[in-house]
Amino acid sequence: MSDRIADSTIKGFLYQFNKTILEIANADDEGVITVEGVVEDVDVLSASGELEAIQCKYHESREKFIPSLIFNPLLKMAEAYYNNPTAKIKYTIFIYIQDEINGERDIELSILDSALSTNDKNLLKIVSRISKKLDKEGFLKNTKIVFGPSLDEIEASAKNALKSLEIKGSDVDALLYPNAISLIAKLSSTKNEDERKITKAKLYSYLSSVTHTAISKWTLALRNRSEILKLIKRQLSSSFSQNSRDRYFYINKNEIKDYEEKVVVFFVNYIKKYYSKPSHLKAPTFIINDDFEAIKDLEYRLYKKGLKANTGIVGNTFELDFFYRDPMKKIINNHVEECEFEFRLLAMESEKEAINHRKCDDLYLVSSKTPNNIELIDVNFYQVGASSFNELEYVIGMRNSHE
Repeated sequence: MSDRIADSTIKGFLYQFNKTILEIANADDEGVITVEGVVEDVDVLSASGELEAIQCKYHESREKFIPSLIFNPLLKMAEAYYNNPTAKIKYTIFIYIQDEINGERDIELSILDSALSTNDKNLLKIVSRISKKLDKEGFLKNTKIVFGPSLDEIEASAKNALKSLEIKGSDVDALLYPNAISLIAKLSSTKNEDERKITKAKLYSYLSSVTHTAISKWTLALRNRSEILKLIKRQLSSSFSQNSRDRYFYINKNEIKDYEEKVVVFFVNYIKKYYSKPSHLKAPTFIINDDFEAIKDLEYRLYKKGLKANTGIVGNTFELDFFYRDPMKKIINNHVEECEFEFRLLAMESEKEAINHRKCDDLYLVSSKTPNNIELIDVNFYQVGASSFNELEYVIGMRNSHE
């Protein structure tokens, strides 16, 4: 995927997430919003029982609207209506086109007919199921297209909506908004429909409880990316100033763009900064989403750089107690002369439950989401979904720049 297409895809999702935030913040107290609903991107169930199904489309490079841009969502909505014509559902296509004036419009019958006559192979199956018996007029009475604002404008609106929640003492730009985006992204990827439901009260409760800014690929795609990284660095500084903290890092290697090239350098830099003095009391634990064979290879690469890792492997068997033991040290004149090992290195694909055997003080999730097997009860955990080791080193105080 080219950078341009990837950037366009991310903006499309951010557009949807911002629209979702607006719907939640502006909903009735009893309204329920389903992220990635059964019908569309956002399903809004009002207190009256009426459902609005919203499909979001973001076409930043398009200057003028052409009907084919909405054939896909229009036909999917038509099929949903065809399958349940008596349901109280309103269908909305929420779309951004550069030169189109913001506002609501009816969808003309000619556009629906053109969609039903499409030659697009991806849509022909839908057409074949509904074209003969679809109540076109009934469907169009319940369907509209809304030309929305740009991504920058809807972001500003979403922030204003969050500000209206009046959560005291919270920075909207750097705390509430990034965490709201991360929450919606997390909900959208959840398989269980009930777990994708949210209300204004639940959003308020969640944002009232957050104290740290979640870093994910979504928040790092926001315009104030540098400010967010700077804030999370400041938030984490007090934790990393304490030498007695027992720290675990879960690193999703698939989300670090320079993993293979920089992983060894990162470990070397970390140990030099945070586990090279007698005052550094706790050996860190690094968990990688990899298997034993890959971890053994990484262990050897680290050995060649002068670092000793404890992988918990005795012969060909992983021993839990052996993994969690503390390293023996030889300290002379307030200097560490010898250390049995500098850190623990866990292959989580081979030992999925080992991370939960002993609770740490702080768990840093270098990943866009938390693996289901990691227990977060009774630990401080931080979402630090950095996309490179430079960013990770920056937010945990190992370098002065994330570039």
